[in-house]
Amino acid sequence: MPRCDSAAVPKTSSLGNFFFAHNRKGDCATAPESAKHLYCNSLIAQAAQNAGWTVTTERAGTSPAGEDWIADVFCEKGGAKVAFEVQMSPQAADETVRRQRRYKDSGVRGAWFYGFKTRSRAEEFDRGTPIFKLSEVSVGELPTIEHFSITLPAFVDAMLSKRLVWTIPEHDRPLQIEYLRDVCWACQKPVKQVYGYLNRIEDAEGEWHERYFTVASVSKALEAVLTVVTNDELAAQGVNRIERYDVIRGKPTNWPYSNACLHCRAPQNNFHIGEKLRTALYGPDCEPSVGAAGTVVKREPLTGYAPISRVVRGLGRWELRPVDFDSVAAG
Repeated sequence: MPRCDSAAVPKTSSLGNFFFAHNRKGDCATAPESAKHLYCNSLIAQAAQNAGWTVTTERAGTSPAGEDWIADVFCEKGGAKVAFEVQMSPQAADETVRRQRRYKDSGVRGAWFYGFKTRSRAEEFDRGTPIFKLSEVSVGELPTIEHFSITLPAFVDAMLSKRLVWTIPEHDRPLQIEYLRDVCWACQKPVKQVYGYLNRIEDAEGEWHERYFTVASVSKALEAVLTVVTNDELAAQGVNRIERYDVIRGKPTNWPYSNACLHCRAPQNNFHIGEKLRTALYGPDCEPSVGAAGTVVKREPLTGYAPISRVVRGLGRWELRPVDFDSVAAG
């Protein structure tokens, strides 16, 4: 036996699994592997062998740092080396990472299959330490891989066929630039005065947001907008740019951020914008009026939202590519 040098004898379990046992009881403290563990190992080994890999179970190795390891199922093909581990007993996450690092240092890629009750879902998606969760294992039946609805042998075949890929999903989550419809005091052309932004349009339709429209608060809001968008993006949406004016008409400004007219670049007055916003959002003109014969006259809203595209990256996850039957036929 590899850990205690005791004599070993080949045996066959009642389930038909071949294994070696100690010739006689001794001082060896190595815990025996469960029938479920051995069964999963045999499924992995057979799948890898069918895929054209050279397979060794209970393969021992040593890292460059002198750390010994024993892989449940060790697969080789050309220069590629893959170790599969079946973990049916509880194991701390840092221990899994340590053992995975040991494989990496040895030039071996490691993949882990955890038992149904061994670990939590929160640890699944990790590119550096691929961990996959088995369904409840029953010897004689093919277990499946959670989230993939595929049997363990088929999953191993897909992994060794390079069909398992790490993906990071991307979602379009545009920013909503808040603006006030207005007229530039200098050129008298219609403009859209920026006064804030929302991460999602749902924010505008959900809870009420208290607003302050002082010169200082408008300047701070405009400064915040420039932390998430550029002036070129604002101009592309037909809204005013935002500029910093430290001095206006020879006088220093305490609150320097203001709208700049999209047409003539004239700075817009934060005080007047604040007053117009207060009226537009909270004044009587924001309510529809009743016209002749009781008809409701709905005014065009004075405020609006300009969407600016933003791509949000989600959590990484493993995905299986479909089988390329044309390539299989060509091969």
